[in-house]
Parts: sequence; C-alpha cells; structure tokens
Amino acid sequence: MARRHKKIKDLLGKYRRRSVQKVRKLKFEGIGGLDVYNVTAPFRVKQTQFILGRAEERNIETGTRVMFFRRQRHSRKWHVDPSCPVFDLQDPFIFEFEKLIVLGGVEIQQKSNKRGLSYRTVFFKGADIHNLRKFAVGPWGMKGVRFVLLPNKKIGVFTRPQGKRGRRGKIGFVILDSLKKLTPRTLSRAQILGGQFARGEWGGVDEIHFLKNGKLGVLGHIACFTRDKKRWYYPMTFVFDYEKRKFSGMKIIARRSEIPKGETKRGDLYNVLYPGGIIRNGDGKGIAKLYVGVSDAEAYEITLKDPFLEYEAEKKV
Repeated sequence: MARRHKKIKDLLGKYRRRSVQKVRKLKFEGIGGLDVYNVTAPFRVKQTQFILGRAEERNIETGTRVMFFRRQRHSRKWHVDPSCPVFDLQDPFIFEFEKLIVLGGVEIQQKSNKRGLSYRTVFFKGADIHNLRKFAVGPWGMKGVRFVLLPNKKIGVFTRPQGKRGRRGKIGFVILDSLKKLTPRTLSRAQILGGQFARGEWGGVDEIHFLKNGKLGVLGHIACFTRDKKRWYYPMTFVFDYEKRKFSGMKIIARRSEIPKGETKRGDLYNVLYPGGIIRNGDGKGIAKLYVGVSDAEAYEITLKDPFLEYEAEKKV
C-alpha cells in the first residue's frame, strides 16, 4: 500500500533545518532587466556550462522566454548565449535521453474569453541544443510532465492532472512502450498516485533521478494557499518503486526563510520556492546542490545534504 502523506504543516514539523548549508543568488547578464527564475540545474555541452532560465518582465506573465545562459569564465555570473535558440515557454527542464537532448517547458495561450491563460507541457528533442524540434505535447491544462527511460527500454512518465481528477494538481504515473505513445490521451489516463496530497494542497514532479537501489528518486514541489490567499511552495522529495507502484512519504528539503529577503513578482508569491533540478555530488560527502526559483523573480543555488541518500539506504519503500 502507498503511504498516505501528511499535511504540509506536519511535514514542516519533521523538517531538518540543518540540511541547508549555504545559499547563493544566481546572477544573470544580457537580459535587459528581465527577471530570471525557475531555472534548471547547470549542465555541460562539451566544455561549456549552461543553465536554462525563465525570463520575463516583472509585472506580466505572458511574453515569457526560456533562454540558455552560459557560465562566464572565472566568474559566477551567467550571460545569455545569443547563439542558442530562445523558446516561448515557462519553467524549463532539460536532460539526455538515448543520446538525444530533450528540452521541455510550459506553453501558455490566452483563452478566447480573455479571462485567463491555458497551458500545456511541450517537448523538443535533437542531437544538440542548436537543433531541437517539437515532437510531443501534453494535454491542455497539464503542467509537470516528466519522463525517464527505464532499464527495460520503456518510458516511465509522471503527470500532473488537475480539475475533476486532480483538483489543483496531483501526481500520476504511466509506463509507455515508446515516445510515440507520449500523447495527450495517454497522459490524461495516467494512474494517480493516491493519498499524496491533503485536501486543498497540491504538487508535481520536476526532476527524476535513478537511485542505486533501482528505484526513482523524485524531486518535486508541494504547495498550498494560506487563509489570505498567499501561495507557499516547498521543494520536496520522495522515492518511487515503479514496478510495485509504491512510494515513500514526502519530505520538504528547503524553506523560504533560509533564503535572504529579495524581489518578488507579487506579494502573494513571496513564499514560492520552485525546484528546477538538483546535482548530487557523489563524492561520498553526501552533499547536493538544489536550484530553485524564488518568489517568481529570482534564482538561487542551495547547498544541502543529499536528500536521496537515505532512500538508497532503505530496502523497502
């Protein structure tokens, strides 16, 4: 049986503050005053280190662009790379898949009644970052679609249904025979991992890591509204046994109070931490670096204890 998760307030009661060791704000150049947030973890293309970030004006959500930023030599600053493509997306992610580069993000579209935005997850792939073409889309109204190649060469896909099936957002999972099956219809039918979120709370998957025990280490977020309608987002992790469809309890791995006060897109978004990726050092010291968007206006690198180590030590989920 899957474990029924507790409310955010209960998870915070078990939160280990000492896991966060250092925080550092990421600085971006060449963007003309745009905010950059909801970044990926850094990645290398040949000898160059890049990071993907969501760039937009402070007071609007439309007109968002996903850009490649190159790490400056002998500097901690990131500068937009004009030779790389720009995507009209939000909340990017990127990973290698069978010798291909897969890039994805959230595509938004103004509804016909002009009263809101509709959105979906879109995927691009190619041999390198300069030659990426769209190959799949998720259903409208679904963010947080992530997939991973399983040892049997099938595709494990996490989804984030909303509405009747998922309310504000739950996590689903489905195994597909190939990327050709990555369609809105199959994603809409993914089995929901029941009991993960308390009523009024929601979340999704942001990155997947294969663990030494053969299970999937999931980096995601869990969120809620306060009584005065302010949003709180927390980075969280859990482990998933995809063969048995069992999952562990979630644990929160960082809090807004551990990051210096800074800019925010709106007052109700100040307490939003959106995890884009985590790099595990693998050097035996048990340290990892988490990359988060903060308050929908900034991005930070958080050095912390590797949250997946304890899952690898466990024999059962």
